[in-house]
Amino acid sequence: MTSMHTTLSIVMLACCALGIWSPMREGLVRNLSQWGPMALMLVAMADTTVGPGIIPGVVWGLLLLLTSPLPLVLLPKDRRGGMEIHRSLSILSVFAILVTTLPTAPSGSVHQAHAHSGLGGANPVLAVALAAAVIAYSIVLAAQTVRRNGRGHSRHASAPLEALSSAGALGAMLLMAV
Repeated sequence: MTSMHTTLSIVMLACCALGIWSPMREGLVRNLSQWGPMALMLVAMADTTVGPGIIPGVVWGLLLLLTSPLPLVLLPKDRRGGMEIHRSLSILSVFAILVTTLPTAPSGSVHQAHAHSGLGGANPVLAVALAAAVIAYSIVLAAQTVRRNGRGHSRHASAPLEALSSAGALGAMLLMAV
């Protein structure tokens, strides 16, 4: 692993872990629908970039796709807001980057390798566009939360930090993919 890849992997994983902290603070059991899918995303990131590659990237992609709506659908409508939408979109963006960076397997191979191979998969432009849109949404959401609530004091007190951590993780993923 090159030192640039190592640095970007550390940034990506640290940012993702920081993003999970916010919904966990709001309650481990009560808020499982918020931090659980994000924790799965962290494990997928670790396994596909620096880990042993225990689970094939395509399986991680499917798991992320299936869990991406959970922050919204498992929460009562009166509790949903910008952060819940942000969490779902972040997971979906990681899914898109992951599946577009999977190396193409030779026709006779049993499974695909787990390392990122550059944006050579299907529809990489769409994955980059989605990630860029979520990064922009993250920055706007963080700024709005701070502006609206002074120093971010709201139902999601650490929302600006969580939103910016997502932007950092996605940015690092994009840099690793190119």
